[in-house]
Amino acid sequence: MRNPDAVIVGGGVIGCATAYFLAAERGMRSVIVERDAVASGASGGSAGELGAVGRHRFSAAFTRFLLEGIRLHMETAEALTAEAGMDYLLSDIPILRPALTEEEAEELQEQMGWQRELGVEVEWLDADAARAVGSWLAPDALGAAYTMEKQLEGATFAVALAQACERRGVEIRTAEANGVLREGGRACGVTLADGGSVTAGAVLVANGPWSQQAGEWLGMEVPVIPLRGQIVHLAPPPGVPMPTHSIFHRTGYVLPKAGGDLLAGTTEERAGFAPYPTPEAQLGIMEAVARFAPQVLDAPIQSQTACLRPYSLDEMPILGAVPGTDGLHLATGHGYKGITLSLITGKRMAQLIAEGTTHESIAEFSPARFAPGR
Repeated sequence: MRNPDAVIVGGGVIGCATAYFLAAERGMRSVIVERDAVASGASGGSAGELGAVGRHRFSAAFTRFLLEGIRLHMETAEALTAEAGMDYLLSDIPILRPALTEEEAEELQEQMGWQRELGVEVEWLDADAARAVGSWLAPDALGAAYTMEKQLEGATFAVALAQACERRGVEIRTAEANGVLREGGRACGVTLADGGSVTAGAVLVANGPWSQQAGEWLGMEVPVIPLRGQIVHLAPPPGVPMPTHSIFHRTGYVLPKAGGDLLAGTTEERAGFAPYPTPEAQLGIMEAVARFAPQVLDAPIQSQTACLRPYSLDEMPILGAVPGTDGLHLATGHGYKGITLSLITGKRMAQLIAEGTTHESIAEFSPARFAPGR
């Protein structure tokens, strides 16, 4: 069998989405090298909310990229679900972003201005209207920004992507990559920790926060750190129906899932490569969420999870060709937005690998911004 067209380091949603679009749109064959298991990292531990707006104000280009990512989820869901044979429950989720102080109300209404300029449909609800639609909302909320957004089941989506890849001939190999093979100034594969190697026409490093450890292979620093995020999984209090709306405050969120789970989150911890939940985080999350959704105090705790998000130090994804080596690519640093950006990142990286360019510019996210001498 001929060598694969690409070898992809990392079997999360970014790596799998790239392999999927290479196969589906280009007829190109990939090998994914995954050290652990599909959905074992941030891809499987995410809340699954597909967001482009909120308390983080990104650049206009980044926000448009997020909105494009959400549109691609909507366009792809039916075909991907059928191909994978798995329903990952892409669905609408109405979101309230409440103001608990006059300062927060002013901040939210200022945000609504630039959100509308970017085409986001957002509405301000006064206190009575906000409480009428959000039964779990604290009685002292002054009002809320209201949006209709999308969500999915993160772990199921990650597995569905991997399944669709395999059905299109992608090989997912359990192994640990530890270097890049080069020939004549071009990447031609990766070396493996077990002494083996995978040769291919192009290389993509897409292994989340562990991409920082690939800097030596790539010949440049990869300024990405693991940012631990913990989630508390709840059930509604006895006799209380599941909330119909999610509530996102700058201190946390409560998010009802289409599959029946109720999430409360989250943390932002620079805890190194320690993907373990802690009792301190559970207490902090519950205290924060109770401030704007007090009914969580009566909600039985079912479990607690943690994952390591790949967080770039300038809060922007790192996507594109690695300077100095032809055929070598990097896709990491998505932070909180990995699921939202998974498909659009995979589509763009597949274009770059196949054609040497992308149909829409991703120059703002280029790894070249971190290259030596920049």
